[in-house]
Amino acid sequence: MEPPKQIKILNLMYQIRWVDRQIEAATDSHGFCDVSEQLIVVNGDQQPQAVADTLLHEITHALFDALALAGEQTEERLVRLLSTGLCTVLQDNPNFTKWWTKKL
Repeated sequence: MEPPKQIKILNLMYQIRWVDRQIEAATDSHGFCDVSEQLIVVNGDQQPQAVADTLLHEITHALFDALALAGEQTEERLVRLLSTGLCTVLQDNPNFTKWWTKKL
């Protein structure tokens, strides 16, 4: 299955750009979210679980901005914990995930 090229976050459409490991050298991270450009960039060369975690991490940053929570001193820590926790719940509960996506 092809990775998504865009995602709607609340009322905003974000483009998703998939890049290689060079992003890590340039940014010291696996991805980033540019809320002003509505762009999420993710290193697609990671292990599948790490890709999912990174994408959800950047989506959470976009949500923080859209919900006016951005800029809090603990944002990065909260985003890291929430995205990893949500990835784990969704991956460990495939029946729930299938049910949940059908309800949307």
